[in-house]
Amino acid sequence: MVATDSRTENRSKTRSTVSIPTESGALPIEVTVVAKLPPGTGRTLVGSGLSQQMKHEEFLDEYNEPSALIGKTNFQKEDPTGIYTFGVDRRDLVFHRHAGHRVITGISGAKGCVLKFSLSSREEAESTPEKFLEKLYIVRIAADRVFVLRFSGTVYHQFCPADVSEDGFFAVSVHTNEAGGLSGDLLKQVLANKGNIPLLTEPAPPAVMRLLAEPDALRHAVEFSLDLD
Repeated sequence: MVATDSRTENRSKTRSTVSIPTESGALPIEVTVVAKLPPGTGRTLVGSGLSQQMKHEEFLDEYNEPSALIGKTNFQKEDPTGIYTFGVDRRDLVFHRHAGHRVITGISGAKGCVLKFSLSSREEAESTPEKFLEKLYIVRIAADRVFVLRFSGTVYHQFCPADVSEDGFFAVSVHTNEAGGLSGDLLKQVLANKGNIPLLTEPAPPAVMRLLAEPDALRHAVEFSLDLD
């Protein structure tokens, strides 16, 4: 069942997929749970993925997002696609945005994971940080699930473990056009096949970070819970 978002819709019922329209005219944020794994499998697979990723020659860990570039772009041969592994361990990623389009396939850990999105524009986040909180959406994914997320990276987002006692998820992320939306020196680096996740990351403004640290920061958020029957 596809759930198209409106801020007045009843969200108490668990569903397998959700589509959240964006305000910029970009593609909607789409999240779908596609498979249920045996209990405890998520802990094993996520732990193995995070451990193996650390051994990769392209491994980086910045903004609380451990990642590795496993499929490099090749603009000389007209392939703008970058493929990464990345994980959400027991830390929340820094709330951020970036240019470009993302297709992510992940496996949630033993207690699930949380995906947060703000439809605030960069200009709103900088000038009126309260808007960032008013436009928050939270998608909770059950434990031991395979899920797919497709969205425009220009949407501010933060991925988190559902419980800090367990890793959140491990994923493969396809950047369908690594150069999309870039300009200047950053574009030059990417066209030289030197892109990576930290390079492309733009953290939310400091004023937003301070508001997010307040106890009632999520009071305006619209929440969805995703699972399979």
